Amino acid sequence: LGPMLHSAGDAARVAADQVALEREADFALDRIAARIRSTAVGPALLDKPSSEWLKPAAYSIADGVLTEQQGKDSYVLAESVNSFSLTAASTEAGQPLLTVRLDLARGSASTSAAASVRMGSDL
Repeated sequence: LGPMLHSAGDAARVAADQVALEREADFALDRIAARIRSTAVGPALLDKPSSEWLKPAAYSIADGVLTEQQGKDSYVLAESVNSFSLTAASTEAGQPLLTVRLDLARGSASTSAAASVRMGSDL
């Protein structure tokens, strides 16, 4: 009975970590997607390198923590981050499509999330 309870406890911890990681990934993707959608697209923006399209917001990972930097303010979007990418996929009708990918892992739990978002689609 003891080993079975131990196994069940381990499985519950992994499941809880999995749910927490998925929530963190969803939060981070929703926040970044909102920034992408609210960014006005114009010729001046499209003339810049895609790495500058979302400024003044900038995203970076340090010690597994994904942060959003806006001027002097810094916001933690997710922890336990293994990888993060933000790429421009295509442009249609003057609105770039950006793809955000995020991989998180904690203990035996891991999750991957991705979203494709059209810039300026909130306007």
